[in-house]
Amino acid sequence: MRRWKPFPSIGRWLALVIALLFSAGFVAFAWLIARSFVGQPIEWQVDFEFFLQFLAMIVMLLLSGFAWLRWLQTISMWYGLDRNAVFIGSLGNIEAVHLDQIERIDFGMSVENLPQPLTQGIGCYWGQGTAVGHDCVYIRSTLPASRCLFIVTEHFTYAISPTEIELFVQEIEQLRNLGGTKRIIPDYEAGPWFNTAFWSDASSKLLLTLAILINVIAVGLISWYYPTLAAEVEMRFDAIGGVLESRPRHQTLFLPLAALGLTLANLVGAIVFFRYEKLISRMLQGASVVIQILFCVAVLMAVS
Repeated sequence: MRRWKPFPSIGRWLALVIALLFSAGFVAFAWLIARSFVGQPIEWQVDFEFFLQFLAMIVMLLLSGFAWLRWLQTISMWYGLDRNAVFIGSLGNIEAVHLDQIERIDFGMSVENLPQPLTQGIGCYWGQGTAVGHDCVYIRSTLPASRCLFIVTEHFTYAISPTEIELFVQEIEQLRNLGGTKRIIPDYEAGPWFNTAFWSDASSKLLLTLAILINVIAVGLISWYYPTLAAEVEMRFDAIGGVLESRPRHQTLFLPLAALGLTLANLVGAIVFFRYEKLISRMLQGASVVIQILFCVAVLMAVS
């Protein structure tokens, strides 16, 4: 199989600069948060200002993560050709367009309804949109749609941007004339961790967002009440709401931290299982939401 690199564009450098800037912001707010935990636990400074710094750190983490992902997505992108299919690879994921399903090849269209339109071009152009006469267009390109090569099949259209585009088209036509070897090729093969299908799945994203949001609410509750808490806090409630024992107030901070750890463990499991059984993956994500709710209730009971 011969491979082509995507057409070089300024988008990859834009993604890298943005990733570095937001990473620096994340480190700065993480340092401010770390200052709150200087000295003995009784001296820890946890208040509403701490919560605002925590929120800023989370935002910087998410933005830097998105920018790093776009940069990695761009530098790992490639296109391939063999006797059976056109291949589109990125982040270890591989999509295949069977040569015998290609109806025609077009150049330059106006693609609309792409997800996250403001971020398209940061690193690459990626997502599912529509065009005139094409209900489903998958753009996998470093260039805007108006400069892309469009591979049209009966059900889908793919917009790509290989270098040496004329030679790429010539080889597609030559291989189509030769005919395929009838080797079975999956339409999509997921990478080990950066499973594009998982991060594009609406249910998975919704459950993960809910889990993170509930965790942030738990941190906010602790930050709001922490300055007024007594040195000893009633914790470890039994099944009927009775107090089992009192603990130092700083241990309330470990509740959202433990919930976050369990959520991250479930996230890893959900990514792995998504390749084989989507229901198990979503159940793990749902379990993360339940865990966060239970820990948030525990926080609420402790601070009240």
